[in-house]
Parts: sequence; C-alpha cells; structure tokens
Amino acid sequence: MENIMPKSENEKPLGGKRENQKYKALLVAKYLMEFTDENHSCTANELIDYLKYEHGIEAERRSIYRDIAILRDEFGMDIDGGQGGKYRLMSRQFEQDDLRILAECVHAARFISASKAKELVETIGELGSIYQSESLQHEVFLIDRVKSTQKGTLNIISTINSAMAKKLDGKLHAPQKISFKYMKHTIDDVNSMVEKYHGKIYKVSPYRLLINDGNYYLLAFDDKAQDMRTYRIDRMKDVKLLPDPQEGKEAFEAIDLQSYTQRVFSMFGDEKQLVSMQFENHLLDSVIDRFGTKNASYSKIDDDHFSVSVEVELSNQFYSWLLQFGEKAKITHPKAVVNKMRKFLENMVSQYI
Repeated sequence: MENIMPKSENEKPLGGKRENQKYKALLVAKYLMEFTDENHSCTANELIDYLKYEHGIEAERRSIYRDIAILRDEFGMDIDGGQGGKYRLMSRQFEQDDLRILAECVHAARFISASKAKELVETIGELGSIYQSESLQHEVFLIDRVKSTQKGTLNIISTINSAMAKKLDGKLHAPQKISFKYMKHTIDDVNSMVEKYHGKIYKVSPYRLLINDGNYYLLAFDDKAQDMRTYRIDRMKDVKLLPDPQEGKEAFEAIDLQSYTQRVFSMFGDEKQLVSMQFENHLLDSVIDRFGTKNASYSKIDDDHFSVSVEVELSNQFYSWLLQFGEKAKITHPKAVVNKMRKFLENMVSQYI
C-alpha cells in the first residue's frame, strides 16, 4: 500500500476540488489506520465528527462514501464495510503477530536499555491501531530474554489470544476456555515427546501469556485443579476454542504476577560448575524445562531413575529448586557440590532447632 498520509495534520490541501477531495480522503485514511482494525470499526458519523472537530472540514455521508471508494480503488486499502455504515481496516503492512514479534525482539536485545526498549515498543505500536498498540503492553509479560518462536507456537498463541479477547471480529466477545493435549519427554528419547496421561484432554481458562528463558508459557485456570496453572506452549497439542465461558477470574486477580513468576521460574546465579544429579523418571519434564537438552547429558539408570549432567550456577536458589523434589532427587557428583548441598541443608535445619 502506498504511503498516503499527510506530512502533518496542519498541512493544507493544494489545488482544486479533486485535490481537496483526495486530501479529505487521506484524513479518513489516517483515522481508519489509527482507530480501526479487524476487531474494531467506526461509523460514517464518527468520521464526519472527526473531520469537523479535528480539522474543521464539513462533510456529508455521501462524501464519506466517495472517500472510502478513493482509498479502496486508488490506494488499495483493504477497507471492510459499507452496509450499516461501519468501516474497518482489515489488513495493514504489519499485522498483530508481526508487531508482537518486533516488540519481543526489542526486549530480547541485551544492548537496549529498559527505558529505550519501552520507547521503541511504543513506536512499534504506532504501526498498528491504538487497540493493537495497547495490547502490546499487556499481552505478554516478559520475564526473561526471548528466543525465536516456531510457526506452530505462533498458531497456538493466536488461538489463545482469541480465547482471551474481549472483542473479536468487531464484536464484543466473552473470553472463553480452550482444550488441548499436553506432551511430555521420555528418557528413551529426550528430543521427542509423547502425549501425557495417554492423551488426556485439558480444559482451562487462559489469562496471560508469559515468556521465560526463550519459551512461551500459558497462565490459566485449570478446570480440574480449580486453581491457576502454568503450561509450556510448545508442549500443547490440538489446541481448540471451547464455547464455555472463562472461569477463575477471582483466582487470577488474587495473584501477584511478579511474585508468581519468580516462584514458578526460579532464577539462578553465582559460580558455574558441571554437576551430575539423579531423579525419578516422572520428573524428566521438570528437569528438561530447567536445563533443556542441548547442553545437558541425560542417561537412564534403571526403570525408575535417570541422571543428568549439566553446568549449573550454584546458589541457594539452585539448592532450593532441587529440594522441591525431596527424596526423589539428589546431587551425585562432584563431591564438593554434594558437600555444599549438605551444608545448605544443615543451615536450614539449624533454623528449627
């Protein structure tokens, strides 16, 4: 689509009647680009009021129809509407998913300061409607740096966003539930996954997308657990919208998001060292979530246990993460780290003596 915008709102039209008509059409285009998208429309009366009160231009419905025709025919703008007097810009150079990816790339750049990143994301938002710009600020809660995302994950995210939307296809929309199957790793092949619980169908009410360590997660209210749960997006399969209305609003609003994410996605620090650990097999997904498969070595010990060797950042947070598994996990090597873990436990016990 051509760059059709006036250089400024105070720019005056040049020439005769046809030039004036085109200038007014450009102002109509500006309004459509800023205040409408595929989920938000405007009326001819709103356009008339905008021209009158913002630019001092008197217009009638008939002239608005002509402006829309010019924008469609001469500038190739994808404007939907006409019947019922409602119009919306259906496509633009950057769609919502494009803007989201651009915003995440800005946040992921370590050389960009937090204040500059915020400024750049606001600029990116100006490429869409005001509604798309606003959604960029709250659709994704950034916990850590973002990595590339596969196409399948973006499709799932799109479905989740549709479920959470309060307006869809230009109409009011009640947020709804989704269903999906959840995948898990197996020790026989840590690079592939199988359906968890023999293909069990999960039903949840989505509330927020989270990003941590390059992975997308869904924060949702789980029907069966009747509580908030976190699911990794790239483990979700066969994601479908359900007609059931969203539940769990009180549970979601009771969460302090910052504290919740710090608890769920524990951050480590301090010195790095190669450590070997032993876990029960059912903990494999949790371990792979933490360490991945690329830089960690997994091996089967017996039918019930596996080991992993990986470079970790030794800290109280690391020891606390391991302790959550109780007797189902332990450090096996090197001896120095085993001793550090023992000292950490002794210090904890001393608090209760």
